[in-house]
Amino acid sequence: MSSTSTCDENGEKFDDTQVILLQEWDDKTKRQLQYSDFNWLPEELNKVEHGCFPSILDPIIQKIKDTRRDIIENSKLGNCAAYPTLVMFYATIKEMNEVKEVKDFDISRLRIWRNAICDALQINMEVQFAKQHLINIAYAYFASKKVDPEIYAEKEQLQEKLGQISTKIQLYKECQSKAKIFSDKPLNTGLFGEHRPEMQQETSYSAAVAQHEDQHWS
Repeated sequence: MSSTSTCDENGEKFDDTQVILLQEWDDKTKRQLQYSDFNWLPEELNKVEHGCFPSILDPIIQKIKDTRRDIIENSKLGNCAAYPTLVMFYATIKEMNEVKEVKDFDISRLRIWRNAICDALQINMEVQFAKQHLINIAYAYFASKKVDPEIYAEKEQLQEKLGQISTKIQLYKECQSKAKIFSDKPLNTGLFGEHRPEMQQETSYSAAVAQHEDQHWS
């Protein structure tokens, strides 16, 4: 099996650690985002006066107003202080709105979008809709990646090992249970039938193994 057989056309494969990372939404820590994280944004900002929004963001701003009303109504910051966070949030929504397929972005973009949304949440902007949509497309992104087929073989091996351990524990508990008939009695008690302790039906090792083999491991 070649080293690239478990990767997609971009050389990427499913990484559970990245999924966990993107599931972590910390709205209490300011992210180190910059306008330059959006390649097109600095040039657009240079076209307008300080504190104004580039015209390229107008359709997004209007769409949000029409569908979500005022997302900064309950913001902890005034318009001027919130401006950088708001600009990068609008830039994030613009890019997310342009996504049609998972090949249109990568894990780096997902992190930037998440950070911009986290910053907006930090100042109490009403942007839960953006968070939920990012989570949805992130799952679609990770679902498109390939998983190493060997992980399924490893799962079967672990299940088999678990079955062996379960059988071992079961037999040990059975031995402990049967040993109780000699509690406070010498081990020759019942040898000739007199005062024979009541014994449970015996279960052989082969029967325990057979029971294990009949179990279905999902």
